Amino acid sequence: MSKSPVRRYSVSASHAQLALWETDDPNRTNMVALYDMAPRFVFEDRDALQGRSRMIEREFSFGQKRYRITLKPTQIRAQDGTIQERFLSEREQIVEEVIRRLASKRGRLAIHHQKVRFTFSLHEVRTELKRVRHAHSYYEIQEAITLLSEVRLVIQDLDAKGSPVLSSAAFPVLGFRRKDSDDGETFVEFNPLVSDAIRLLEFTQVDYETLMTIRDPVARWLLKRLHNQVSHTRQPVQQILASEIRRDSGMPIWKTTRNLLRRVAQAVDVLKDAGVLDHVETEELMEGQKKVDLLFTMSASPDFMAKIHASSRIARENKEAFAALTSGRAPADGFAPISAPQMSRLRASRSPAAAALVEGDAEAEEDV
Repeated sequence: MSKSPVRRYSVSASHAQLALWETDDPNRTNMVALYDMAPRFVFEDRDALQGRSRMIEREFSFGQKRYRITLKPTQIRAQDGTIQERFLSEREQIVEEVIRRLASKRGRLAIHHQKVRFTFSLHEVRTELKRVRHAHSYYEIQEAITLLSEVRLVIQDLDAKGSPVLSSAAFPVLGFRRKDSDDGETFVEFNPLVSDAIRLLEFTQVDYETLMTIRDPVARWLLKRLHNQVSHTRQPVQQILASEIRRDSGMPIWKTTRNLLRRVAQAVDVLKDAGVLDHVETEELMEGQKKVDLLFTMSASPDFMAKIHASSRIARENKEAFAALTSGRAPADGFAPISAPQMSRLRASRSPAAAALVEGDAEAEEDV
């Protein structure tokens, strides 16, 4: 695999939504709530083994609605030459997160036949993985991206009689640059759920550095879940059952409830150690003499609250900026082209917001 220096791409964000997706703050990335909350990954070997030669179906809740996700494995030739059936794992979770962070940099996205396309190099992905201490080889990165392009996800809205929300891979279109060749680039296209979120400005910024510092995949999922819940309720104290965390994060059903509850409590403790939570109270729920669940009452830390307030403010500013740029046009009307001078002014106007986000400045927000 080529190890040439990171290229300077000529892609220019010529549409308002793509420019508003950008963040100059390296500590932040973008989150698409339903897509990121869906239990798309197989974190435990027992689940992968149970799922061999079949699909995995999971039900989960998001925003007071019930959904089902179906994971369809793909066959891939492993490094030892054997053919294996594979789902998306923690490695793919990390690689996708890094690709999305790189795609949030200035001028990296483009519209290609009404699809959102990101052009990049494997070298820059590997460099960023090493920076956030999740190092992988070029082969492992290429394999992870291939899986993200081939493992199909089907999300259905159970409250709407199973109406499909998404039927796609994470990256439904993928092209790899040929080794030792300047002919063509490596690129992916985002799936419709992510592309629609960009077009409709229905994404929010989340703490990337903390996500990458956390080594527990369930804790990473829980951080995003808490960010979404706190931003919508504006309440720093949230309650959630261990059984909800297991179900909605995609953890498999454990044979021993005691071990499952211990594993979930471990993920909660990770967020406390990371400074996301200020305080956690745990109530044991019993059936007779048997402990059947845990109820966590979690208090978000002042730093986490400040970051959520700043993220919410930027989401509002994005919609205001879009309306000003397009004379009141609705994001649902499609990607809105803007001129180079408009792009320049927009980026300049967003610099203070990025600085405020770094500092966690929420003084202008109402205390909650």
